[in-house]
Amino acid sequence: MSSIVLTNVKTTRIVPRRRWGSWFLSAAVLMFLLLLVFAGIRAKILNVNIFLKYLTDGEILLGARNGLLLGTLALLLAFGIGLITALMRVSANPILSSLSAIYVYFFRGVPMLIQILFWYNAFPTMFPRLTIGMPFTGTVLIDTPMTTVVTAFLGALMGLGMAEGAYMSEIIRTGILAVDAGQRSAARAIGMTQIQVMRRIVLPQAGRIIIPAAGNQYISLLKSTSLASVIGYLELLRITQGIYSVNFQVVELLAVAAFWYLVMTAIATAIQFTFEKLFPVR
Repeated sequence: MSSIVLTNVKTTRIVPRRRWGSWFLSAAVLMFLLLLVFAGIRAKILNVNIFLKYLTDGEILLGARNGLLLGTLALLLAFGIGLITALMRVSANPILSSLSAIYVYFFRGVPMLIQILFWYNAFPTMFPRLTIGMPFTGTVLIDTPMTTVVTAFLGALMGLGMAEGAYMSEIIRTGILAVDAGQRSAARAIGMTQIQVMRRIVLPQAGRIIIPAAGNQYISLLKSTSLASVIGYLELLRITQGIYSVNFQVVELLAVAAFWYLVMTAIATAIQFTFEKLFPVR
C-alpha cells in the first residue's frame, strides 16, 4: 500500500485589511458633531433643565403615544391595501391591473398633506349625516352627524393609510416579481392552486425583499404623523407647538419632540429586525 507524505507545507496568515480612510472619516464626523453640541451649549441655544423637564411631561408622552399608534395603524392599513393592489397589478386581468395602476399613480402623486385634509373635510361635506336603518322597516339604528364619525384621528388614518398603501403596493409587487417564475410554474405543475402558490412559494421568498423596504416606510410614516397636526389631532408635534406657544421655549420643546421621534424610529427599527429574522436570507 502506497502512502503520500506532504512536507514543507507553509501556512499563510490572513491579515485583515486596515481601512484607515473609514476610521479617519468617522473621527472627523464625530469631532464635527461634538463641536456642534459644545457650540450650542456655549451659546445657550438649549436650556438643558427645561429640556429634561418636558422630556417626560405627561402631555408630551401622550403625543408620542398617539403618534406611534397612528403610524402603526396606518402601516397595517397600508399593508392590507398594498397587498391587495399588488396582487391586482400582477394578475392577468387587465381591468384589475389597470385599476391598481391608477390607484398607485394617483395616491403617490397627491401630497400626503392634501389627502389628510381631503379625508377629514370631504365626508362631512358630501354626507352631512350618517344614517343606518333596518331595510323595509323604517327603523333607524344610527343617525348622527358625520363630523362625529370622521374625527381627526380617522381623517389622519385614512390620509396616511391610503397614501402609504400606494407605496406598499409597489414594494410588495417588486418582491413578488423577484421570485423566479419557474418556481411558480413548477408549483402549478404539481397541482397547487394559485392561492397555494402565492402563500407557500411566492410570499415567503418575497418577504426577504418586502420587510426591509416596509421597515423604511414605517419609519417614514411615523415621522409623517406630524402632518396630522393640521387637522387638530393631538400627536407629538401638535402638543409640542401648543406648549411652546405659551412658554416660548421653542428650541427646547422641538428638541424634546425630536428625541421622541428618534425613540419611535428605534422602536420601528427593532420591529424591522425582528421580522427580518423570520425571512432569513439563504
